[in-house]
Amino acid sequence: VHHPKWKNGMSGNNEARVISLLEFSGYVLGEDFVRQHPIGERFVIDIAFVPLRLAIEVDGESHERKNQIKIDNIRDSFLRLNGWIPLRIPDKKLFGFSGSYYRSLMKEIIEERKRQYEAGNLYEIDIPDFNELDYE
Repeated sequence: VHHPKWKNGMSGNNEARVISLLEFSGYVLGEDFVRQHPIGERFVIDIAFVPLRLAIEVDGESHERKNQIKIDNIRDSFLRLNGWIPLRIPDKKLFGFSGSYYRSLMKEIIEERKRQYEAGNLYEIDIPDFNELDYE
């Protein structure tokens, strides 16, 4: 996964858009966050703030299927068990009409995790279920 050719093959359209949003918010790819970061031998995180142990997944329509929801839940549980905070956001919300609200919420979560890291105390935080939030 660390080879550029593999990373480029695994990344989707949403990933490039999220990277642009994060860079616009002042975060630096390769310094603050990385893309296609492996966790264990089974999972790869789309966007990872590694020291903060924060995983960002922006999901397209394929993640609305019953089987994919089950897989995503297993993946999120694995991340939590390994000290990571999974932040899963539907692309329709992040890039939709009310996207600024969801981008603001994402930044707030990143900054809270950053404060925890700087204080030397990463702990579980309640992350809203972006699928259930309905700002629109």
